[in-house]
Amino acid sequence: MDRILEIINMLLNSEKPLTVDYIANRLKVSNKTIRNDLKKVEEYVQQKGVKIIKKPRVGILLEGPRNKRLELADEIKKSLDFEEPFSPEARKNYILKRLFMSKGSVTIKELAEELYVSRVTIHKDLQSVEKWLNKFNLKLLKKPNYGIEVVGDEENWRNAVASLIVSTKEQKELKEFLYNDYTGRIDYRTLMQLKELFDIDYKQLEKIVSNAESKLKFRFSDEAFISLVIHVAISIERLKHKKDVKLSKAVLNNLKQKDEYVIAQQMAKEIETKFNVVLPESEIGYIVLHIIGTKMQQNKIEDVNLELEDEESIELAVIMSKEIINIAERALCIDLSNDKQLLNGLILHLRPTINRLKYGLTLRNPLLNDIKENYPEIYGVAWMTSVVFEKYLGKKVAEEEIGYIALHLGAAVERAKKPLKALVVCTTGIGTAQLLAARLEKSFKQIEIKDIISSVSLHESILNDIDIVISTVPIEINKPFINISPLLTQNDIKRLDEFIESLTKKSNLIETQLIEVDDIYLQKEDLLSKVCMELSKKGYVKDEYLEDVIRREKIASTAIGNGIAIPHGLPEHVNKSVFTVVRLKNPIVWDEEKVDMLFMIALTQRDIGKARYIFGKLYNKLESSEFVESIKKAKNKEEIIKLLEVIYDADK
Repeated sequence: MDRILEIINMLLNSEKPLTVDYIANRLKVSNKTIRNDLKKVEEYVQQKGVKIIKKPRVGILLEGPRNKRLELADEIKKSLDFEEPFSPEARKNYILKRLFMSKGSVTIKELAEELYVSRVTIHKDLQSVEKWLNKFNLKLLKKPNYGIEVVGDEENWRNAVASLIVSTKEQKELKEFLYNDYTGRIDYRTLMQLKELFDIDYKQLEKIVSNAESKLKFRFSDEAFISLVIHVAISIERLKHKKDVKLSKAVLNNLKQKDEYVIAQQMAKEIETKFNVVLPESEIGYIVLHIIGTKMQQNKIEDVNLELEDEESIELAVIMSKEIINIAERALCIDLSNDKQLLNGLILHLRPTINRLKYGLTLRNPLLNDIKENYPEIYGVAWMTSVVFEKYLGKKVAEEEIGYIALHLGAAVERAKKPLKALVVCTTGIGTAQLLAARLEKSFKQIEIKDIISSVSLHESILNDIDIVISTVPIEINKPFINISPLLTQNDIKRLDEFIESLTKKSNLIETQLIEVDDIYLQKEDLLSKVCMELSKKGYVKDEYLEDVIRREKIASTAIGNGIAIPHGLPEHVNKSVFTVVRLKNPIVWDEEKVDMLFMIALTQRDIGKARYIFGKLYNKLESSEFVESIKKAKNKEEIIKLLEVIYDADK
């Protein structure tokens, strides 16, 4: 929730003047911060026909005609995304910010009063807060008669705050006005999230990061620049509260050998001068980690200053990029071997990614939700390539990184798209035929007209290099064929659209198995053994499949939250593709999570191309609690197959 908008909202809803001290205590900031904010408040409300009245030793209130106050209240409410009451997502974000900003515990009563909801509602919201914190290995400590607070490793704490800052939804236009005097490289939404949490001079901080950028002699991408600013801002705030990160002596000594360490030291001196904090060596090392984990703004691999990184990381990035392309080729069923742009782009991205994963850092991905929502198939394929990171780094890759891989693969898919070669058969004269061909090419960018002939000229040799035949008369041929009107009606366009889509879409349906488990004493490996043995007995997988699945689990857990795990093995150990749903009567411990349902997808080499549909759709659907609950409550395999149709059908 934006602080300035909240001040306006508080003043509008108060029947008596509010003191600066009261507002500051309520919003957990200093009196000085509130006085500075009131200048913006006054400037904005005056434009709306409302005045801010300051009464010495009494307080502040808003005055103006009733209709103007109502208009202002309505605009503020919309801008804050109030939904009377707040949506669960908005409440979750508010509670997280409140917990991260608090110097001690926060009570359920305080949260209920601030959000205008019952304590029961807050208790429910805390479940989603805990789930979110678990992603960062943080816990919610609940002390009876005392309150709640976030506990965990300092690095995890900082990564969680950084993620919260960049994940909040885009705000309304009013907020642009409130910070329209800011002209830095940080987008206004991120800036507002930072200002809500930390009272820091961000212009000075941007200048310090820009100076470091100049000394490094390369330009950060915008998201990497913002990410570095965010992490330095968090460091400054945490140091004010005597909280610093701890790096091992070995890691710190290694970082001191890097050229970036000298630049980080210079940054530290500027930060200490401008923000009145002292940065110990571990914090300087932490800045180095973020610098070497940044994404550089380069277009060609040959433009990159390779001296900034060790040869081992560069060589590993090349090997991993080639393996990612190999997996994507098989999953997408397209040839990407000659796409140098894809290879170079992946190498450029993976070099800093390797460093980020080594040291547990994250890079924000502002497009992640859009990628998952609009390109689930490509995201699914990118998710499949996570095995490469597990293989070479022994790390489970974050979805932000998967999203970036998806962007590279998506661009490659677009470059690789080839139009369908079409033959037009028309018997109504050359003029009509050419008009029809022109309209077809204009309406359908995905087809290329190779020739226009009459039905009498049609013979097998002409069809050798043709993908589809579009004819104005019925014909019998061994090629995909559609019969349309010479005038290409709206109905023809619709039918052709469906026809072309049906050709480019694969049949995705694979067999589904349901396994029910009610053994309360099973451990994770016992369960995997039970499932794989059953699939092996039915001829779906080879005996080696179990070994491969367990090996993958030891590298990185396949639990994805919501009580679900998606274990899988390599296609060379699969005889026949199968989608297995395993429902457990009692949850079992799966590494650090509890799991009561498995989705095991075993695909043959031949069917690996279906993975882009299945993984993408499945991953998106499993984020829905309603979908997961429907699978759990399904009475039999047939009901589950019905629910899974949305995954198999690329149209849905």
